Amino acid sequence: MKWKRTRRLLGILWFVVMVSLVGVVACGEEEVREGQLPTCQLGDKWVWSYVMGETTSTLTQEVIGEETVEGRNCYVIDMSFDPPSSWTYDDVVCTATSMKHWADKATGLLGVKTESSYSCNGTDYTSTANHSYDPWTSLFPLEVGKEVETESTTIQYSDGSQFGDPMVTTEIYAIVSQENVTVAAGTFSCWKMTMYDSATDATQTMWYSDQVKSMVKMIDAEGNTIMELQSYSVS
Repeated sequence: MKWKRTRRLLGILWFVVMVSLVGVVACGEEEVREGQLPTCQLGDKWVWSYVMGETTSTLTQEVIGEETVEGRNCYVIDMSFDPPSSWTYDDVVCTATSMKHWADKATGLLGVKTESSYSCNGTDYTSTANHSYDPWTSLFPLEVGKEVETESTTIQYSDGSQFGDPMVTTEIYAIVSQENVTVAAGTFSCWKMTMYDSATDATQTMWYSDQVKSMVKMIDAEGNTIMELQSYSVS
């Protein structure tokens, strides 16, 4: 289904955001510590241009809280598209009404849960995906040449009932280099990182900045820009 593929891409998107949230506060002053485990603050927000197929949207993500899910402490992240994300399946048009992620605070990985609410021809649905990793690994602390591999298991639910078999994929992340990148939001010193996902058998490349606590650019395996940071507001 097209929506399943869309949700998988959104999951990758969320990992990109979470591994980019680098920053700490010490002694009452903000101190940027390169390559350390992400620390989010309530209200942190990022806005990107986001390309899916032939459609370009504005993607906004904001930290709206913290919760414990399946025994793991998580950040709760609200995500929205402008115009709203929509798709067609068997001539039925569906539009997403809300999307949230629960991201693992201990590793910065996709985390425990992704929830999407959407409307199809006037009927409302809620789709949930629970995620787990073996191991719950992390790239942090970052250093050029570092590579980690983990196995991701995703179980999907529709209105509380499981559908389909668990999806097991291998994910490999590598820190390639450090370089300056210019995007709409400015010029930033970034870590260049690659991610291989066996679900798509493709490698995507990302650049993220300690200064903005976020990825600033992402390209697909063909070299096409998928995301570019437009603005940000972080504590």
